[in-house]
Amino acid sequence: MLLQINDLTKRYVKGKTALNKFNYEFTDGIYGLLGPNGAGKSTLMNIITQNLAPTSGEVLADGKNAAESGREYRKLLGFMPQQQALYPDFTLTRFLYYMAALKGISKKEAAPQIEDLIERVNLSEHSRSKLGGFSGGMRQRALLAQALLGDPKIVILDEPTAGLDPKERIRLRNLIAETAFDKIVIIATHVVPDIEFIAKEVLLLKDGEIVGSGAPTELCGGVSGKVFEVIIEQDRLPELQKNALIANITHEGERLCVRVICDDAPEAEHRAVSPTLEDLYLYHFGEY
Repeated sequence: MLLQINDLTKRYVKGKTALNKFNYEFTDGIYGLLGPNGAGKSTLMNIITQNLAPTSGEVLADGKNAAESGREYRKLLGFMPQQQALYPDFTLTRFLYYMAALKGISKKEAAPQIEDLIERVNLSEHSRSKLGGFSGGMRQRALLAQALLGDPKIVILDEPTAGLDPKERIRLRNLIAETAFDKIVIIATHVVPDIEFIAKEVLLLKDGEIVGSGAPTELCGGVSGKVFEVIIEQDRLPELQKNALIANITHEGERLCVRVICDDAPEAEHRAVSPTLEDLYLYHFGEY
């Protein structure tokens, strides 16, 4: 599958440009969308899923215009929204049959898919339980299951691990990785570690434009030599905060070990450290 985004622009009535001539090509694998609020992530996802029309530009799936393909294009899509407001009185099985019907999947076709998906998201013991009694992690797994109904080739996930504890985050992250062998999976998230180890490529968005893209290791190389650990007295922290981005602070006896991101090496005692995707995020989107 090849998903091409060509010169995609979205301007709203009040003049805000949410996307500005966005161009990218997606192939099978996991992609992460990183950026602050208002960067254009939700707008991009809503245009790809046809919940929003662009001002200009086009979306092509294997060379075919998505807007002109209509239902045939929508069959390729699976969408997991951030909102967890599910039908509390529906059982998981009923919910999935309902979503299958909305996707135009017959009950006969849906039955084996639903049984398989419930097992894959590890909810077999809860298939007859009402969604209203599900934990946050269970609801997210249910949403992932519905997104995979119909074996879509393009899967869009909006903040899939928001509000989950570390154990549930890891479980859901692994489930997402397992689904991406023959699909394009696009994940918008603020939880940087969720995509650092599973994304084939990461796109950094700011003000509706791509300010960086590539494999996580390649992107991190862009801030190599700009990440340091500094040992200082506590009273020197305010001064350091004025001149560098602070990524982390830990105590070492009566002194502080501070992870900083800055263009020039700090004057205080320091050592260079390997950058992470979180460091890269702060470098592009943090504030001094």
